[in-house]
Amino acid sequence: MKPSGISRTADGEHYRIHVPKGKDTAGGDGKPRDAYLPADLEMLLYQYQRDNQIANDEPFIDIQPRSVREVVKRLTETAAEEYDNDDWKAVSSHDLRRHYAQRMLVNERINPRVLMAVGGWNSFDAIEPYLNEPTDTVINDAFSRIDF
Repeated sequence: MKPSGISRTADGEHYRIHVPKGKDTAGGDGKPRDAYLPADLEMLLYQYQRDNQIANDEPFIDIQPRSVREVVKRLTETAAEEYDNDDWKAVSSHDLRRHYAQRMLVNERINPRVLMAVGGWNSFDAIEPYLNEPTDTVINDAFSRIDF
């Protein structure tokens, strides 16, 4: 992703960042999309660009997908040591994507179509595996908010 890929939305208060070759759940070579970019992160990226003298057409970080997986692997090994829990070693970049999807859908109640648009999922079938089976408590909480 590049500084030139950051854009402000029409309301002037929100940002998107262009992901030229994101995860492609259809099995292609990467699906382009415009992902939501929180304003505070946009500011940090701008500062990072300025501090590191990154041109608008240069990537923020020149890294390939394989390298991202290696970074995640190193971070999970560090977490396993720091928290004295080897379960962290099993976490992958895909697990992080799955956690993001589940958190947005379940905890934050994001509209599934919105998540699909910014996350690069092509269908409801593609995000369905990220949803846990609802417990009785989850079902009760969901319906208790409705005024019948």
